[in-house]
Amino acid sequence: MTKPRALALLVVIAHWTIAVWHLFLAAKILPAPNNSVSWLAIVLITSGHLCVLIALWKLSDKFAGLVSLIFFLAALGADLYEHLLHPSQNNIFMVATGAGIAWFDASVFGLLALEILACSLGILLFSRWPAPRTV
Repeated sequence: MTKPRALALLVVIAHWTIAVWHLFLAAKILPAPNNSVSWLAIVLITSGHLCVLIALWKLSDKFAGLVSLIFFLAALGADLYEHLLHPSQNNIFMVATGAGIAWFDASVFGLLALEILACSLGILLFSRWPAPRTV
């Protein structure tokens, strides 16, 4: 297993962990009726991350990089829109003050950093030349 692929696997696992933790943090800071954790969201997030893990484990570098890049570009776009651009209670600039806000903000920026890193690794894997054969 190549170093970028192994690092990408770790990034996917770290992103999944923070994404699920982020859902629980959001449930704590949002007012009713949005203050519960959607188990459907956890299942969908888990299945998406599992698909990327399987792609990184089983597919060639080009296809694994492409799958990772598509998945994390979508996640990056959704996070940027929901937490920075969209005027809602989930926007980090509009979240009501209270307990857990700092952790919520940290999880948002942690997710954004991991998504940028994962996109970079996806581009690296996708653009790699095939390794030369050794005789």
